[in-house]
Amino acid sequence: MLKKKAKITYEYSSDGIKQSILRNARGIGLPDGWAKQIAKRVASDVDKWIEDKEIVTENDLRKQLIAELKDLCPDLAYAYQNHDKII
Repeated sequence: MLKKKAKITYEYSSDGIKQSILRNARGIGLPDGWAKQIAKRVASDVDKWIEDKEIVTENDLRKQLIAELKDLCPDLAYAYQNHDKII
């Protein structure tokens, strides 16, 4: 379960993670096939990471996603980390 600030909770969604990564990948012009492979791998790794956790904050989840992305595609990790700051 993912917990946001205003005590609003959301269920974790591996598909949501994939879609979020794909949106950011398209934003920086990554080829679609490569972006899908990255999204699938990162979602799988995050699924394993979140497996034993009862509650995860949005911030914790973002940090984990960015750490996973840095190994596979540093440019995508940067875009994901700064997506709310890029104009």
